[in-house]
Amino acid sequence: MSSTTTGTAAFRKAVLARHSTKVFDATRQVPDETVAAILGLTLRSPTSFNVQPYTITIVQSKEMKQRLASCMLGPNKARVLQAPITAVFAADLDPVKLVPRLQAMERQERRLPEAYLATLPFSVSFLAGKGHLAHAFKDFFTTAMSPLQPMPSVSTLEAWSFKNTAIAASWYIMACSAHGLDTCPMEGFDGRRIMQVLRIPSPRYAIPLVVSTGFEMPLPLPSHTDAAADAGKGEGVHKKSPRFPPEAVVFKEAYGKPFKNIPVL
Repeated sequence: MSSTTTGTAAFRKAVLARHSTKVFDATRQVPDETVAAILGLTLRSPTSFNVQPYTITIVQSKEMKQRLASCMLGPNKARVLQAPITAVFAADLDPVKLVPRLQAMERQERRLPEAYLATLPFSVSFLAGKGHLAHAFKDFFTTAMSPLQPMPSVSTLEAWSFKNTAIAASWYIMACSAHGLDTCPMEGFDGRRIMQVLRIPSPRYAIPLVVSTGFEMPLPLPSHTDAAADAGKGEGVHKKSPRFPPEAVVFKEAYGKPFKNIPVL
C-alpha cells in the first residue's frame, strides 16, 4: 500500500471518527506527550501572511477546570469539568504587533526578500486594521476600485482574526481525532470571564471558541427490545449527525450548479 493511500485512509478514519462529544469520561486522562503532539500539529495550521494571530491555553488542573467551568453556560460547565483537558483559543485583535517578530522569523528561517518583509506592516494593517472607521474606509475604497481591478475583500478585524483562529482550532480538532481523542467545540461561554480567569490580556484578545478534549463516556447499550426498535427506525447508539445533501452545498463552475457524485458519508 502506498504512503498516499495510507495517509488518505488515516485521514478518512479521523474525519469519520470525529463528532461533538456531549459527555466525557472523567476517569480517563490524556498523556502529556499526546497533548504536546497534538499541539505541535495544530501550530502547523495556515494563517494569513503567516501572522499566527492566536494563542491556545490548555486547562488541565482541577482548580483551573473549576474556574473555567464557572465561565461556561448550560451543559458546557459539565463538559469542562469532565474532560481531562480543555483548549481555549484566543484571537489576537492587534495582529500588527506580531509583525516585527514575524519579520525576524521569516528573515532568519526562510531568508525571504527584504522587499517582501518591508510590505508586511502595510499588508497586515490593511487587512486587519483596527476601528470601525478604518474598516469603513477600506470597504468603501476596495468596493469603488473593484470594477476597475481585483481588490481584496475586507473583513472586520475581529472577523479576520477569528477566521485565522478557527482554522487552527479545526486542525486541533482533527489532530485530536487522529490521536483517538474526542472533542466538543463550544461557543456557550462568557468570554470576558474566561479572559479574566486565564489572565488573557484584554482588549487585545477575544475568545472565538473553547474545545473540551478527552474520551467519550460510552453510552449504555440498549436492551434487545430497544435495539430492535431503534433498528426499525434506522437509529443507532452512535448515530452521526446528518449533513445537508452535497448538491445543496457544493457547486461546480457557478453557484447553483451541483457538483455531482459526492459521496454521503
